[in-house]
Amino acid sequence: MNRARKTLKTLALMSALGAVVFVGCGGEDAVDGRPTDGVTGAACETAEDCYPNVTPEDLSGDAVCSDRVLGGYCTHECESDDDCCAAEGECLAGVHQVCSPFESSETTTCFLSCEDEDLEAAAEDWEVPPEDDSDYCQRGAGESFMCRSSGGGTDNRKICVPGDCGVGADCSEDTDCSGDLSCFLGVGGGYCTELGCEGDADCPDDTACAVLAGETVCLKTCSADSDCSFCRAASQAGACRDDAELVEAVDTSVCQPD
Repeated sequence: MNRARKTLKTLALMSALGAVVFVGCGGEDAVDGRPTDGVTGAACETAEDCYPNVTPEDLSGDAVCSDRVLGGYCTHECESDDDCCAAEGECLAGVHQVCSPFESSETTTCFLSCEDEDLEAAAEDWEVPPEDDSDYCQRGAGESFMCRSSGGGTDNRKICVPGDCGVGADCSEDTDCSGDLSCFLGVGGGYCTELGCEGDADCPDDTACAVLAGETVCLKTCSADSDCSFCRAASQAGACRDDAELVEAVDTSVCQPD
């Protein structure tokens, strides 16, 4: 079972991938979909989990474990982008950071960045350029990450944060999947889904009922392959395909692993 997803599920209940190598920067420091060693973006429960290899006085602001992000998010207070990655050992290698408020917070903290200039730099520097901003976050930070707005109003930035794994996540048993989803083992890596659908109405939002390996399951809809690698090991991501055997939907592409 993906340990990162176990952590996310445990925290969700409390409040209500072997190592993955990425083509882009920082891949050697990402395990099970989240950065390791308490760097910015790592999962956490308290601020003490963050930056264990950095002298507190070297950080440009107090360490924070943000509980506004699923699974916690190691960060620290900042006043400008220059305050982020200012201390040796606080950053995921090669991933730019920005200083931003998050949602309604009045405090500004550091986040892994997926702004346009970061994608442009990756397009020039990476051996295989990112397909889009989500592909950039997944390959640069971890397969459970997505690119989203920080919700910071006029100071809004584009940041990489982990999302909630749903339909399409890899699994080996039902408990690996979020909510009431089941683990379908008819494909490599498993596939979290709703089983036995008769039409799209039986499926969660942004999914379609399809026949896969002789069974009807809900498959995640998509527009690019990067939509299908979210919360899946790179070797088992599959692809966004328009030739699936759909029960009801037409002209719809879905994530279909091998």
